[in-house]
Amino acid sequence: MTQSEVVDDDRLLPTADPRTVVLRLDQIEKRYPGVHALKGVSLRVHAGEIHALVGENGAGKSTLVGVAAGSVRADTGTVEIGSAVSEEPSPEWAREAGLAIVYQEPALLPDLTVAQNMALAMPQAQRPALRAQGRWAREILDRWQSLADIDPSLPVRELRPDARFVVEIGRALAEQPRVIVLDEPTEHLLPAAVEELFRLVREHVEHGGAVVYISHRLGEVMRIAHTISVLRDGALVGTFDRATVSEPEIVNLVVGHEVTVGEHRASGGDVQQTERFAVRGLSGQAFHDVTLSVRAGEILGFAGIEGQGQREVLRALAGLEDGRGEVRVNDRKISTRNPSVAQRGGVLYLPQDRHNEGVFAHLSLRENAAVTTLRRLSRWGLMSTQTERRAIRGQFEALRVKAPSMDVEIASLSGGNQQKVVLSRVLLAGSQVILADEPTQGVDVGAREEIYEILRETARRGIAVIVLSSSSAELAQICDRVVVFSRGQVVAELEGAALTDHGITQAALTASRARASAAEDEATRPAPAANSVPRRLARNDLMPSGVLALAILVLGVVAVNHTEFYLTQRNFSLVLPLLALLAFLAMGQQMVMLVGGIDLSVGPLASFLVVVGSFSLAAYRSPAGMVFGVVLLVLVAAAAGTVNWVLASVLKISPIMATLVTFTLLQGLAFLLRPLPAGRIDPVFLSKVQTTWGFVPVMMVLAIAVAIGLEAWLRLSSRGVRLRAVGSNPRTAERIGLSSRRASLVAYVGCSVLVVPAALLLMAQARTGNPSIGDSYTLSSIAAVVLGGASIFGGRGSFVGALVGAALITQVNTVVQFLGLELYWQQWLLAGLTIVSVALYSKTRSLMTRSVA
Repeated sequence: MTQSEVVDDDRLLPTADPRTVVLRLDQIEKRYPGVHALKGVSLRVHAGEIHALVGENGAGKSTLVGVAAGSVRADTGTVEIGSAVSEEPSPEWAREAGLAIVYQEPALLPDLTVAQNMALAMPQAQRPALRAQGRWAREILDRWQSLADIDPSLPVRELRPDARFVVEIGRALAEQPRVIVLDEPTEHLLPAAVEELFRLVREHVEHGGAVVYISHRLGEVMRIAHTISVLRDGALVGTFDRATVSEPEIVNLVVGHEVTVGEHRASGGDVQQTERFAVRGLSGQAFHDVTLSVRAGEILGFAGIEGQGQREVLRALAGLEDGRGEVRVNDRKISTRNPSVAQRGGVLYLPQDRHNEGVFAHLSLRENAAVTTLRRLSRWGLMSTQTERRAIRGQFEALRVKAPSMDVEIASLSGGNQQKVVLSRVLLAGSQVILADEPTQGVDVGAREEIYEILRETARRGIAVIVLSSSSAELAQICDRVVVFSRGQVVAELEGAALTDHGITQAALTASRARASAAEDEATRPAPAANSVPRRLARNDLMPSGVLALAILVLGVVAVNHTEFYLTQRNFSLVLPLLALLAFLAMGQQMVMLVGGIDLSVGPLASFLVVVGSFSLAAYRSPAGMVFGVVLLVLVAAAAGTVNWVLASVLKISPIMATLVTFTLLQGLAFLLRPLPAGRIDPVFLSKVQTTWGFVPVMMVLAIAVAIGLEAWLRLSSRGVRLRAVGSNPRTAERIGLSSRRASLVAYVGCSVLVVPAALLLMAQARTGNPSIGDSYTLSSIAAVVLGGASIFGGRGSFVGALVGAALITQVNTVVQFLGLELYWQQWLLAGLTIVSVALYSKTRSLMTRSVA
């Protein structure tokens, strides 16, 4: 292989001498509870080499490359990238040393844009400025434009699965690293995108780079790799020149015994004449007038070029997409309006996207497998543990699920073993119809053959099975009959001698003269109307502020029609200080919610600061004494925020429990210092706090300025983007080298510091040390942030939204009093508005995400 020189700092080697080792892993050991994941594995990857890593699920492939990338901490061993050596590599170290990785599940942050995701994962020296990120990302993605036209300004949550991989792969190649690790890179890619990936990978190694390629698709491995290393049960079986081994030999090395691959397993003799499942005139957004039937014991395949409606039909039959038509199971009409109803009708779905739709990450294997069979395994509402374990153990053994026990969290398993657990759930449910969407995606060759046999055996029991697969070879191997989709309709049907890999591919490509252009249009088109004004408004975090502003205006009109006093300077001079107070607390709460927390201590902290102020800002202080008193309040607030951070982020206590502890501590200290309201606060200082410009309090102006400033910081600064990144997905943020602890410290301390101006306004109200004056504001601050459109799970929100949310709460309280209603109407109105707002925001974002799924 000829190599050319490159001049681009020193990340790619000046010459691709095949003797140069660019990645060296020495004696890597890794143990998890009950699992010896890696057993002294050593690996060498050379410049100009595509080095494939193959093995069964759970063999240790992803763990090994995770160690190299710094996302997994090895027990022993060293990692060398180029000339840099480390025994404890971190993601930042690996990235700066010249290693880029594309994980099996893309390490993307859903609430950040495509451009922001790409930039955050780049080495520091190559990271573009914030203002240039959009243009920079577009230049990279333009290489893929014929396959996936991706708008860099779109939030990642709105991308299709294949587009997410394009983003990750494009970003990794743009780094021009010494080594790129690709972990199952083609699982979600369309065929044309796979070809483009192979071209770019070959181009990378021709310029002196190296690629570690992990895949269960041995055909791809044999086609692209120079060297193949086989892992089995955490140990390196051997490393081979690809030209010296055959695919069957690799299969046998992977599984440890001889396996026959590719045998046609479908057998028409097992298919009964009884019609088990029938669909007539099914229509939806991406399909129309679909009619088909599946007999008892039959496996029906869904084929077609990606994007021709077959996946939408399958999801509609499972109740996951809208569809209109007649669906029958055993000649009984059923509803598929949602997955629960479809399941009760006898239809169960095996999802393609197991991470988002298949697994409950924090539940055990046993709980994941049993979740759809709870009624069958219980009597009078009580679970039979013995029956449950016996049933699940048998299914796990049949699928060869590798795990130390059925009670470990499913998130600790490899991707392939997770897929097996999801499949076991479907099989345990005992449904009459099984809809399997890419059932062997991410599964090794040995397990794939087992899953084929499991599905075949399931069909022999009289169950109707529909399998959707992007692999025509897989459909030919397992199915009794295949229907081919084009433009949302069934256009061809294959069975018997016509049911071959070649026959399915040919039927898909020649289904209609417009097939190729239709598929290309669908594949290259961004999400429907992705840049339309309604969609841009709906995805904008400031959109809720507009909705709330409208509600504030309506309530104001009601108040004006009821009383003339509403629009007076006196009313505003009374209301605006209350608004400023709540606004500061809400903005502090928003700071913590951005990282996925909730601070229950803001109210008691405000009370405690008032008590501290009754000592440090006692009557007749000098100007210097006043400054000292305020500085002391800031330090006390920062200390409280640090305590919250230690409890929540360092000790890993739930944020609600952590801040509840601080809530109690601060409340106790406040009453210890001031059992009753006492201590006069300096009136001169309070007059400064209450300064107005006309009828507008200076503190209200300050609140607006702080909201705008923090909003700009959140959107336009690297620190703000990192804060949203950590809140969007802490685990992914750690993978790309962002410190979740550092971001959480900024959030918790920032929240507490923002309580200080609120405490000053409370001092102006109380004029003395009142130990409970701020306690009632905690829930109001949370309500204001939720009304402003923040996600309680982190990553999304707006400081301007928090300010407007506080304004709505203040408006409701004011208008209720003007209308002469009982005070409980305040709670009723706020509760109703909160429910409506959250439902509206959630539904809007759900529809946007669903439209691009």
